Amino acid sequence: MGGIYHLDTCFCPLTPDSAIYYPPAFDAYARDVLRSNVADLIAVSDEESAHFACNAVVLGKTVITNTGCPALHKELRQRGFETAECPLSEFRQIRGSAKCLTLRLDGEDAAAWRDEG
Repeated sequence: MGGIYHLDTCFCPLTPDSAIYYPPAFDAYARDVLRSNVADLIAVSDEESAHFACNAVVLGKTVITNTGCPALHKELRQRGFETAECPLSEFRQIRGSAKCLTLRLDGEDAAAWRDEG
């Protein structure tokens, strides 16, 4: 993908024990740390990373990404998530996508897993 410049372009937490990530963005040590701390890591392909798959918005059990991430959406649905895609190609030109276009004002208080404990 021509260089990862922010963590939100290569890593997206979904729940306390699952996340989307782009493995080549991390060195071997970082991948080991991720595997040790995140039970369910969903790897994103080079092609889907180029569509900013990890720059997703997570609203409870719904994950919103740019178009062009069918394999990721399939993996997410198999894990019980709902998926939605929005055409954000114009924003990709300036190296941004779904998460870059949001401003969360409620922080972790809105996280679905907050109600589970």
